[in-house]
Amino acid sequence: MAVRLEWRGTMLQGLVQGADTEYGRMRSAAAATLEAVLAAAGGRIDLELMGVKAVRAFDGWVVVARLQGAAEGRPYRLLGSASCENDDGLIRAAALTVLDATNRLMERFLAS
Repeated sequence: MAVRLEWRGTMLQGLVQGADTEYGRMRSAAAATLEAVLAAAGGRIDLELMGVKAVRAFDGWVVVARLQGAAEGRPYRLLGSASCENDDGLIRAAALTVLDATNRLMERFLAS
């Protein structure tokens, strides 16, 4: 799975291989997004994807991801979520969960 993010005109890419199952594609999308996010941080933070899960709710899906890691000697436990209406949106939602989880932390490190 390849994910590309743009930050200030620079394209960052995460590339992760995984199982060709629904869960495998979601996990690969989340992991590839995290890889691209970490590239943007330039080694100032260390995060690991603990898991990603899709839950059926209210005639749609909610995808949740949990990450943990550290930056500047401080531990972080992050949780992100994104919703989608049908199975076709699960991979994109998995990528968005990582962006949701890392948003505030990355804002702090990318601003400096």
